[in-house]
This record gives sequence, C-alpha cells and structure tokens, in this order.
Amino acid sequence: MSNPFVAYVSGIPSRPTVKVRTGPSTTYDPPMFEISVGTSNLPILDVRADDKGANLQGKTYQWFRLQFPNGQVGWTRDDLLTVSGDGTAFGYGVVSTGTVAFNLIRSFVPNITTTTINPVGVVPPAPVAPIPAAPPAPTVIAPPVVVTPPTIPTAPTQPMAPVVMSPVTPPPTQPAAPTVVVVPVIIPVTTAPAPVAPVAPVAPVPAAPPPVAPVPALPLNAPMAVIKTMGAAPTRLGPSTTFSRTGVLLNRHGRYSILEVQRENANQRYRWLRVSANGQSVWIREDLVSYEGDTSVLGLPTDLYPAPMVEKYWWVRGYNMSPNLDTSLVQHDGWDLGAATGEPMLAGPNGGTVVKINICSKCTAEKPSTLMNGYSVGDPAIFNDPAWGFGYGNYVIVRYTSDQLPVSTRQLLLSRGFGETAAVYVMYAHLAAIAVREGQVLTANQQIGTCGNTGNSEAAHLHLESRASKSAQFIGWANIRSGVMDAVALFKR
Repeated sequence: MSNPFVAYVSGIPSRPTVKVRTGPSTTYDPPMFEISVGTSNLPILDVRADDKGANLQGKTYQWFRLQFPNGQVGWTRDDLLTVSGDGTAFGYGVVSTGTVAFNLIRSFVPNITTTTINPVGVVPPAPVAPIPAAPPAPTVIAPPVVVTPPTIPTAPTQPMAPVVMSPVTPPPTQPAAPTVVVVPVIIPVTTAPAPVAPVAPVAPVPAAPPPVAPVPALPLNAPMAVIKTMGAAPTRLGPSTTFSRTGVLLNRHGRYSILEVQRENANQRYRWLRVSANGQSVWIREDLVSYEGDTSVLGLPTDLYPAPMVEKYWWVRGYNMSPNLDTSLVQHDGWDLGAATGEPMLAGPNGGTVVKINICSKCTAEKPSTLMNGYSVGDPAIFNDPAWGFGYGNYVIVRYTSDQLPVSTRQLLLSRGFGETAAVYVMYAHLAAIAVREGQVLTANQQIGTCGNTGNSEAAHLHLESRASKSAQFIGWANIRSGVMDAVALFKR
C-alpha cells in the first residue's frame, strides 16, 4: 500500500503561523484561521493552480486543500508546505522524502479538474459493474472514451462497442458500373484509317525542388540566453508579468538567441529578454536565465563571474531588500541556487582569499538542517546560535580584492562611494563539505566546498551573499552589513 500524500506546515522565516483560506488564492480574504508552523501529517484532498495566476519568478503557485486537526478543510499555498508520500493523483509522483511543494514540478493531470482523495482510513466504495451498451448504428461513430487515470477511484468506463462499417448498396435501377481495365488495343474499322505515327512515351520531368532559404549562421560569440530554471521556463507576450503567457516553454539549459533587452519600468530591478525560440519571439525575465557571448550591445555586462556551480543548478530565489523590497515576498539578502548535495562549489575566475570558515557543530550527517531537528524554518533561536552558524550552517567567506574584480563591478562600487581599494566579500553558505582553510589563497575557479542542506535550510542549495567594503581588511561579516548588495553586481545568474 502506497504512503498517503500528506503535508507539513513549514511556513516562512519569522512567522509562527500560516493563513488558511477558503479558496486557492490570497484574494480569498479574510482567511479562515491560522495554523501553527510545525503542524504535520495533514491529508491532502485537492491541488489547484492559483486562481489569479500569482507566481514567483515565472512559476505559478499551487494551492493545497488540506484536512486540519480542528476538523476544518481549507487551502494553503505550496511555498508554505513540505509534502511527502504518493502524490501521483495530483501530478507529483511519489515524493519519498519531505520536500517543499513549491520546489516540485507538477506534471499535467489529464481530465481532472477537481481531485478528491478519501481521508486516510476511509475505504472507498466498491466499483459498480459496467452495464453492456447496445451496439451503435452501423454508420454512426461512437464518441471517444475519456480515460481517467487509474490512480483516481472511479467507476469503470463502459467499453466502446466495435463500429461495423457496412458497404453501401446502390439502388437496383442503377447498378454499379463494372471496373474497366484500360488496355491498349487496335479496333478494326471498315475503312482503312490514315496511318498514325507511333508516339514515343514521354519521360516525366521531375519537379524542381522549391528553393530553400539559407539559414543564416549566428555570428561568432552571439548573445545567447541560457535557461536556469528547475524545469521548463514559461514565457510572456511582452516585458512584464502583466502580459499573457505565450504557451511557449523554454527548455532547462536550452540556449536561445537574445534579440532585445528591456526594463519593465523605471523602478523595476529586473530586466526582460526577448529571445528567439523555434521561429517565435517571446519574453522571459532575466532572473530565470544566465547569458553568454557578447551582450555588451544589449546593455548586459560581459565580464561578470560565472555562477559558482557552472551548469548543474537552478534558480530558486533572488535578492529582495530595500529600496526595491517586494513586500509580497520574503525579505532575502542573497541568492538561493538549488543543486544536488555534493555539487562542487567553485571560487571566482581570478582567485581570492578565504577570510572565514565555519563548521556547524549542530549539523550532523543524518540531520544536517534545523528543520530535521524539530525547528521551524526561520526560528529566531537559530539566528542567535553560533552552533548553527547563525542559520548559515557550514559556510566559507572569500575576499575578492579590487584587482580581482570585473571592471563593471569596480565601476559600480566607485559609483556607490566605496573607492578604488574596495573589496567584495562573498559568503557561500549551507555547504555539505568545506575543502579549504582559513587564510588560504585560492587559484582561479578552485573548489571551495560542495552544495548541501546545513543550517536553516529546507533542501540542498547554495545561499550566495555579497557584501562590499571600502577596505581589504576583513573586520567581520556583521560589521560590513551596510555593504550588502545584490549578487548580480558580481555574478551571472
């Protein structure tokens, strides 16, 4: 017997409860009630996409209809839940270990608009035997049978009777003409016909193939967008989420020619890229892609550091701080890049120096994260506990001095008043293992550790955080808090 599909309320940092709503959208206000973070083993009764199409960086939120301990049934959003068990009926397959629902890719579930699963322990009614159907009229074709996935308890579908195609009998007064085989013959005539010169058979002239327009080769080092989402990336008709989706999905790791770059509006920190996909022109937001080639003509810097995990990662969450704080999202002072545990973590291409490492003393191989140790995600006690690395788990801080920084980064720091001797300090957090020591001078692209799930973490990922300082003398991570900045100043996504 498969494990039931159940949810655990994981919530978000700094909030002890999660709102439960009457429908699958935040527009269903006021909420029914609030459920405590940490509530577990909640049966999942239904899953639907957000009624209003609300999304995070292009991925639409899914809402889960849950059975709560107080006997009520209500809806909670997928970024607030960790799920496990057999979710095949809802398009998730079997989730063997607890996973944040938003991080899962939901496949299409055909012919299911509202899926209801009996609560745990309730035996579904026995199926009713099908009633044989009368055979259809000979010339009428039966409508197609809708096949329901076998994972949903339902009455068996009646089998479609075979369709008999009877020949059409012509009216008796007009018998069908016999088939005539035309054979070249000489017909005798009473008078001698004029001699006819034999006609030589004319060989068929092959039709000329239509001219094929040559496919123009892309110029050397042409600007290309590289998709960095967990699955396929959705696209829009224009450079904003206010435009409708196109239905065109861009493949993960796919490369597409960049045609144009625009900002959504003057106050929007994200840019939008218009790309060519199978002959169509579509738009995608820059946080879902990296880019390569000569992008200088498009206003994108070409000299930034590559992301620390090269290829095998996906975008999870970006920088969200004042003055461009999006209050609908969690405040976040870095980037989160998802990857498998053990994925190598590389330093920058110009070398650097390790100024700080931290080994999380409470992170064990069996239970590396706070969540696995009974804490709720974002518990304030974690952020005050050095044994948890103040929530960062195992981490490495690397200093990149002015001479090691890209020209575009140095220019940005000068424009912000950091001066010509500025340095950028980068924290690589939640690591599974650390491969360097404090004070070590790094070579270009040297491995500094591996991706992990240590500290205040829900799944294996890298938390990448950048802080600028006027001095190359490291004075402590907390003391350069005022220099926190979006990692896009130094790294490609």
